Amino acid sequence: MNDFLKSRRLYMLFILPLIVAAITFLSTLLSAHAIRSIQAKGIIDITFVNRLDGFWSSLVCFAIVAGIIYIIFGINEKFKLLHQTTTLPSSIYVLLTSGIIVNMGFGCLLVSVFLIAMAMERLQTAIIDTKNNNSMFDFGVLITLTVAIYPKLVILTAWTLCMPFFSGRSTLKDIVALLTGLITPILFLLFYYFWTDRLPMLPVIFTQNLLSGEYFHRFTAIDTVCLGVILLLLLISLFHLSLRYSTLTVKHRRGIFAVVSLLVFLSVTPFVIPGNSNDFMYVLAFPLSFLYAMYFLNNRLKIMGNLMFALLLAFCFLTCII
Repeated sequence: MNDFLKSRRLYMLFILPLIVAAITFLSTLLSAHAIRSIQAKGIIDITFVNRLDGFWSSLVCFAIVAGIIYIIFGINEKFKLLHQTTTLPSSIYVLLTSGIIVNMGFGCLLVSVFLIAMAMERLQTAIIDTKNNNSMFDFGVLITLTVAIYPKLVILTAWTLCMPFFSGRSTLKDIVALLTGLITPILFLLFYYFWTDRLPMLPVIFTQNLLSGEYFHRFTAIDTVCLGVILLLLLISLFHLSLRYSTLTVKHRRGIFAVVSLLVFLSVTPFVIPGNSNDFMYVLAFPLSFLYAMYFLNNRLKIMGNLMFALLLAFCFLTCII
């Protein structure tokens, strides 16, 4: 299993979409019961897609998940976060989200994850190419669109404002480009709501959907086990990363720090914003897929690596049956 994880073969690029298609289109047969999520109606309202029938909903879910896994592969291939060409982080993303796809299918949050993946690509570009401010502008635009579609991710705005000071892009031009990107979609949205005579409703819509739902749900025994597996794998991955961190180049450190900091801000979100529960693994799995892949690829203890991967597979099985 350890040799398979470290394989540089790219056949999984063609197999993964087939796996995602099987999961999404057979979700009604695989799921014993459906778990409902809180469909937040953002300032940009895309909740109409939740009224699609089973076939079209599965088709949209497949297209977005397939897009995310290819972006994950593209980020690693372009910026070499894992120091080798591999489909492992994309495969891990599919594994981590398989249970959510089976039980919940498509949701507004999934669209936001797609935008976050695109924003991460632009941020990594900004870290590498320090002379071009277009990527900083694009990064700001994509984060604003993410929050506009799914208000419960508003904490990503704070993450975005912090990143220039940790990514080597903290000059005045960089910050102005980022702020311009953050503000530009807001101006268009203000104009649209003004044009449709709904401008007074804008803060009401945002606030109501931001605060909808409960902070925490009761954890079942299986939920507790799944959470324990995720945390155990994360702690081991972070510890392993800390041992290698001093040997990395400056730009590589900044690129990895962007992924780790994203995970930190996302992990805080359920504690400060109510209603983030069942389908939140869609977004958490994005940074986790890189961190887990770093561990599996660089771990030199075969027995330990195989055991951890077996735990990951056990987590995926449990999330499919709960």
